[in-house]
Amino acid sequence: MKKITFEIETITPMFLAGADQSKAELRAASIKGLMRYWWRALQTESDLEKLREQESRIFGSTDDKKGGGSSFSIRVMYDGALKTTKDKSPFDRPHYKVPIPGKTFKMNILEYLAYGAFDNKKGFRGDYIDCGQRFQIAIGIYNEQFLSEILKTMFVFGLFGGIGSRNRNGFGSFNIVNAMEAYENIKDSFSIEKPYEKSNLDKFIQKLSATASYSSFSADTKVFRAKTIFNTSFDALADVGKIYKNDRGRLEKTHQFSKRQYIGAPIVEKKVTHSFLNRHAKPYFIKIAKEGNKYRSYILYLPSQYCTGLSEDRNRKQVNHDEVDRKFAEVCNEFNTFLSESMEPIL
Repeated sequence: MKKITFEIETITPMFLAGADQSKAELRAASIKGLMRYWWRALQTESDLEKLREQESRIFGSTDDKKGGGSSFSIRVMYDGALKTTKDKSPFDRPHYKVPIPGKTFKMNILEYLAYGAFDNKKGFRGDYIDCGQRFQIAIGIYNEQFLSEILKTMFVFGLFGGIGSRNRNGFGSFNIVNAMEAYENIKDSFSIEKPYEKSNLDKFIQKLSATASYSSFSADTKVFRAKTIFNTSFDALADVGKIYKNDRGRLEKTHQFSKRQYIGAPIVEKKVTHSFLNRHAKPYFIKIAKEGNKYRSYILYLPSQYCTGLSEDRNRKQVNHDEVDRKFAEVCNEFNTFLSESMEPIL
């Protein structure tokens, strides 16, 4: 069995837990689940049955006919104990405050991004893994036929993903500190020196020609880079949070939700749901990357068809998929135009 280890450094707080929701717990199963998501995003197979078969061969399946056991294993290792905390002080900066339309007070943009893991009255719902912690993800490859795919998945996970709750909002961002053995196996298709450059992304990531029913890199995928780098990851996260919130607000007037519901659902105001779906994960991923001793934010737009397979909305009305997909694409294209003005489009 070939073994390859990735050394990881946490960049922003990781909100994650096991059976005890008050205690932060980093689990190999959670990381493998996230790798499965990013592997699927890298695929260019439009036939879902073939996609599932290949996924089962790599990640395993309870159905022996579809692949049986996984082609690799994961272990999470660290020296001593990872520092966990409920410390709110890194969030408490005057320049993290943003105005709320129609209100006389301001809100903390980091608390806004952490909504769900953080309550503005009670604080954090549990411990989080602090920034600057290091651990190893050790991958054991049983079938080297899939070596390149597994390594590519880990690198794209590092570029755009995060670990734990609110990872699409920039929390749980991490940096791959040392993975030279892994890099040697894919260096012909990936540059570790300039990972976010367009030339590298075009070479490293194949794209579907059309948007698929699952989240995947396609011709419509966009990557935006912040124009400013910062001394701390919290400053970088606050900056991109302000950009994201401001540009989303440009879609329509306050208390209107016909467009914003396509960015993420549900939208709830005064205990009333204003989205036609109970839940839909947004197609945007905020990532904080470490560049030297500085930090820069990125936003990935990873599209899919809006709600394939759903026959009725939350109000039991029949879903017109062609119409919904058209509106979804229009709203995202408008939002992407705003992001292109606020950030630097690189893909």
